[in-house]
Amino acid sequence: MGYGVMAYAVDIDKLVALCGSGDDRTRRAVSGRFRDRIQRLNDDLGWSNERGEPSVFTAINHLVLGEQPTLDGAMYGYAFKFLVEFSGRFLDNRPFYPCRSHYLSDTIDPELAALGAGIRMSGLIFGGAPVAFPSPDDFPAIGHWTAAQVAADAERLREASTIELKTISGWLDEAAATGRGVVGFYH
Repeated sequence: MGYGVMAYAVDIDKLVALCGSGDDRTRRAVSGRFRDRIQRLNDDLGWSNERGEPSVFTAINHLVLGEQPTLDGAMYGYAFKFLVEFSGRFLDNRPFYPCRSHYLSDTIDPELAALGAGIRMSGLIFGGAPVAFPSPDDFPAIGHWTAAQVAADAERLREASTIELKTISGWLDEAAATGRGVVGFYH
């Protein structure tokens, strides 16, 4: 299967507001909608599915309810991904899944720069989450482009000629149309 980029158009301000909001109804909705996938992920990574034990479910609780982050950073990274998926819209990632991370920084980033864009794929996957939690030591890698960055570069990328840059241009157009940013994950 390999590693790759998963990108989502999302209202980053609302996402940041959700984290620490204490909104138990949304916390329950996220955990309920993705219950099977979260349980499978916990199993795959050797984490518990028991209530109150360290797991992605517990990390979702911590993030939304504003509880003290005491878990492994990877748990928070995957929990954050479920919050993003719940709040945002998945963007077509075919040119970037599977994809080696050095291809993004060594090939795609210079192509973006050549078009005058300020965004970088390396920033989308390694720039950090827009909310604070312990960083994962390994996966998932997380980054984001703000709505302002998206809006600033949407027009520039319409001149793109490669499938990869046309895909990014589509991401920017879709996010900009609704005033959203883009949050990316690499794993």
